[in-house]
Amino acid sequence: MACFKAIFGDTLLGKSGDVKTEDALAGKAGVLLYFSAHWCPPCRGFTPKLAEFYKKHAAAKNFEVIFVSGDKDQESFSSYYGEQPWLALPFDNRALKASLNKKYKVNGIPSLVVLGPDGQVATTDGRDKVMENFEDCAGFPWVPLTYAEALGDTFLKQDGSKVGIEAISGKTLGLYFSAHWCPPCRGFTPKLKAFYEEYKAKDPNFEIVFVSSDKDEAGFLDYFKTDHGNYLALPYERRQAKGDLSSRFGIEGIPGFVVVDASGQTLNQSARGKVGAGAAAVLADGWEAAAVGDMAEGPEAGGTDINECPTIVVMCEGCDESVQKSCYDALEPLAKRYIAEGKSKDDTPEYIFLLAKGGGAIDQLKNLTKKAAGDLVGKAAGKPVMLLFDIPDNAGFYVADTNDITTGNVEAFLKSKGERKQLGN
Repeated sequence: MACFKAIFGDTLLGKSGDVKTEDALAGKAGVLLYFSAHWCPPCRGFTPKLAEFYKKHAAAKNFEVIFVSGDKDQESFSSYYGEQPWLALPFDNRALKASLNKKYKVNGIPSLVVLGPDGQVATTDGRDKVMENFEDCAGFPWVPLTYAEALGDTFLKQDGSKVGIEAISGKTLGLYFSAHWCPPCRGFTPKLKAFYEEYKAKDPNFEIVFVSSDKDEAGFLDYFKTDHGNYLALPYERRQAKGDLSSRFGIEGIPGFVVVDASGQTLNQSARGKVGAGAAAVLADGWEAAAVGDMAEGPEAGGTDINECPTIVVMCEGCDESVQKSCYDALEPLAKRYIAEGKSKDDTPEYIFLLAKGGGAIDQLKNLTKKAAGDLVGKAAGKPVMLLFDIPDNAGFYVADTNDITTGNVEAFLKSKGERKQLGN
């Protein structure tokens, strides 16, 4: 189909050689993109299961699988693909491989992205769907519930009673994805509880719904009643709805905090930083994502965060306020441009921008860059340091060769980047 040709190009690799994409995928009810590599132990564990699933159901359910390789050389790719019964993206098409990783926000492997017959994403949780429906492939191609369907019309209160849709109708809604077993969640939940109490008192047309990733209902109830604010929760038994909400808002790690308006339109897909900024700041500035984020409030900007999107970070904690302001002014027009371009494609920005003035994850970033780049802030002697972090691309980063932070210099850095370095302790 034309839509698949636009995604994968003219040709794919079959078991007997090249095949035309249009011929191979014509009329398919779904296409599964399998991001994997032989060097990855979890991939080697999942590949035989996916192959068994494929042999059981591909013909009856009319789907195809395309292997998108993360192998390090042609020989490894060929050996690994020899174990697989489906199609593959040709190994030498590295540019398209990188583009697909970025397009579908693949941050780790194995990853299985399911596309419907129109080429649109049905789910990015293909691995879980395969294992949950291994014997009968029920529900394929696993198109998620709509936002309204997943959210439902019944919510749980801390006292165990339930309320209906009237509890959230006409309100701005925060969806809090969390679990007690998650240490960062246990750190953020008290902050959210305090924020809710202050903000709700000033804006009653606001509510929060806790969407639990706890491992059992008893753990969920204990966490909800003991640690959370006096807001609502999605009933624990609605596991499919929880999964569909997570998929809809791209929640791949917790805690996650998403804010939507009364009509269900997303205001901020990554709003933890807004909570960190405080109730007064949100009342003044609204819930929309900041164009240039403040690292002290969270590694977020433009509706996404540093773990999901390549990110320019200007470290300027040792600089005076005028220099920090100058750095912000240099980043802002670029940040707004990339946000606008992302919205025009119904996507997140290509890059986001953060100022690290002290606090938040700045110390962690300095530690992670020290092995490959040394003490960057110390060497800069009070001048700003500009880096590009590309955590989605196997945790790479780049260091600008200038301490003069202007809009033009930032643009030049994004074009040239320079030597790729690896984050690590």
